[in-house]
Amino acid sequence: MRNDVLAILDSDKTPNEKLTTLMPALAKALNCERCVMFLRDPKTHRGRAVHRWAAKPEFALRRDDRGWELMPATLVDDDPMYAEAMRNPEALYIDDIETADPALVNTVYEKEHFRHCGLVHAPVYHQGKMYGVLEPSSMAKPRVWSAADKALIADVQARIGPVVAAFVKADAA
Repeated sequence: MRNDVLAILDSDKTPNEKLTTLMPALAKALNCERCVMFLRDPKTHRGRAVHRWAAKPEFALRRDDRGWELMPATLVDDDPMYAEAMRNPEALYIDDIETADPALVNTVYEKEHFRHCGLVHAPVYHQGKMYGVLEPSSMAKPRVWSAADKALIADVQARIGPVVAAFVKADAA
């Protein structure tokens, strides 16, 4: 499955096709119930979440994709993981939002907006700019992220930046 995931990013599909295909493939490879690519235009500070997959309807992200919207001014204060992603391209592995460091995870915010129990919060950078966050999630229960999970996320992060940047540049224009 790992090679299948990486082959998607290395294929000659369009950025949209790659991201659409990647969400279920990565979720299945990681044994997650949901995978979302939160996009961000670093020039306009607008975002959207058009690429997403959920194993069951009740696990779906509860937000309509209405196109590019200005990111809330309070996002960095409300979501410490997002604030960290703006400073640091390394992925965060949250086994359980209930027991995670409160300086890093706003449990109330996570429950209200995302309803996951465990997650990977993997910033996507290209040429030094943050273009989004890849977020595979465990919805039913907390989970421990294995060394293999972390290696796959690192490989995806190493390849996905140009794909996401190309999609954002074309779609946000």
